Amino acid sequence: MGLLEHTQGPPLDRMTEWTPSELRRVVVRMNDGEVVQVGTAPNRDGALVLARTVIAEIEEPRGEWPLVGERLLRPESIVSVDVLTVT
Repeated sequence: MGLLEHTQGPPLDRMTEWTPSELRRVVVRMNDGEVVQVGTAPNRDGALVLARTVIAEIEEPRGEWPLVGERLLRPESIVSVDVLTVT
């Protein structure tokens, strides 16, 4: 049986309200157009906490480049920290 053939349970009700996912991605946009994913969060509030943590790490002058994801990024090469809806 193929993956699409395996459906159990009641048929989907076409009148059931569909709600979009609240999952968010937090990314850093670089001045060369590259986008570096920092992580994901289950909702907007969690993503904002993650984004603010990244911003604090970027802005804190400790004499070293911040670690974003698995990369050390030069602070002046960062354009923005974005919270994106996962579709």
